[in-house]
Amino acid sequence: MLETIDVGILTHDEQLTFSALVGHANRRQPRIALLNHRSEEGPETWFYTPTVGIQLAQPISESDKYSLIADFAGEVAGVVLYDAELNPHMRNLAATVAALRKALPVTREVYGKLQERGISLPVLEDLTSLTFAGPFETYQHLYDAYWPSCEKRFIVSARPEGRGGDYHHTRDLAAACGAAALWLDARIPRERELFGKFLADMPVGNAVILGWHATERSGVTTATRYGIGTMPSDHFMNATVFAGGSHEIQIPPTPKTPPLENKLYVALFLSDGDNIQYVQHAMRRKWDRSAAVRGQQPLNWTIAPGLVDVAPGILNYYYSTATPNDCFVCGPSGMGYTMPVNTLLEPGAPLGSTLNDEARMDAYAKFTSRYLQRTGLRVVTVWDDLTAMQRQSFAANCPELLGVTVQNFRDDPAVASSVAENGLRFEKLIIPYAGSYDDLRRSIEAEHAKLDGNSPRFAAYQADIWSPLQPERLVELMNEFKRKNPQIEFVRADHYFELQRESRQRVEVGGK
Repeated sequence: MLETIDVGILTHDEQLTFSALVGHANRRQPRIALLNHRSEEGPETWFYTPTVGIQLAQPISESDKYSLIADFAGEVAGVVLYDAELNPHMRNLAATVAALRKALPVTREVYGKLQERGISLPVLEDLTSLTFAGPFETYQHLYDAYWPSCEKRFIVSARPEGRGGDYHHTRDLAAACGAAALWLDARIPRERELFGKFLADMPVGNAVILGWHATERSGVTTATRYGIGTMPSDHFMNATVFAGGSHEIQIPPTPKTPPLENKLYVALFLSDGDNIQYVQHAMRRKWDRSAAVRGQQPLNWTIAPGLVDVAPGILNYYYSTATPNDCFVCGPSGMGYTMPVNTLLEPGAPLGSTLNDEARMDAYAKFTSRYLQRTGLRVVTVWDDLTAMQRQSFAANCPELLGVTVQNFRDDPAVASSVAENGLRFEKLIIPYAGSYDDLRRSIEAEHAKLDGNSPRFAAYQADIWSPLQPERLVELMNEFKRKNPQIEFVRADHYFELQRESRQRVEVGGK
């Protein structure tokens, strides 16, 4: 039975302390869980069978919350004192030091409350005398003094201030593993440069960033330069609970591919599955809500292969409750969100290729391949595009791949479909982020009008999961076409690329 506490009864600094406690206590096996009664899927949903099947104790009351630290005080060696009044980034520094010292990061106020309750923990390091002015000085000190001892396979990128701050998500995993917590803004040149020093020390092909960035494109493109992907998780909870237990994945069987005919074959993808907090929260609600219609037509759900490590039970829930028409594909752009080519200019994110080092690209592709094999995923969706070198790297290093989609933001003509020498297809999406039922319907009708009756055509789209195009509406759209036009067939992503390959082979044979 897991002890539980609701994060809603904790201050921001207490969340930092308690998440570290969870990490240390759960190092050998899950014993404590943090709950959030605002979680849209329900605070206890994932703990029920068939996900993990762990019984939860009643949440500790606000008046008794420090008893949890008393109960597990033997799991920590002491405390690291910090003061966030002058500089909120001291929270991340203290969390990092505490992770290395097997300690709890605490303010003087929290430490006083521990002493009042007779919880005697020695001060292992006192950071309250440090007077760093801001993030650059704080993380430069972290890099110089503590980074050499940190776990390098992942870092937690967590905002340590404000209402949008991240004070406990995935911090338990950092505490358990001795990983660093940072928050560097890649829009600011010297912070971006310092961030790069951390990234350059991480083992490309065996490392990710957990958390999020000051802005999406500045952070993701900066990390991509070093071959490092991001697993968006600034709202993901209880990594040390869900990472425990069996990591055997129940890969669902693939139905037989339909026969190739002179039709328009359409694959519809759902966005945002690379985001493991979405998979934990919003996707669960959308998945369960659409259960009555799922299976009527093929839907292709993006999902994060890194769940095989962080939360195999969550991945298995989706796999075990999927219908034959639910196909899972890898979210952008493989093992961790990368952006090998950026097509949208934003501060800190210049246009063009971000990953020009072939060795790093190969390492990332091989890393992706290992996780595709473990999860059974055979299609990758890529943001925004891939250069010829990057496409060749996927083709050479991911033998299990059936196909890859690339985005088409702003209808950029530089983003194009292609076929690698080994036959791997890179498919330019017709619409990369469809949000309108009518726009999607009209586009499919326009593609159907190009059928000549002598050969099949193929069209792939991605729906914006945050738009009105929810799974139910997509099924409604597909059913509408099925009633009106038998020449349009919606297919799973794996079938889409298999049929496309068969079509190309027919053309090659016929041309000989």
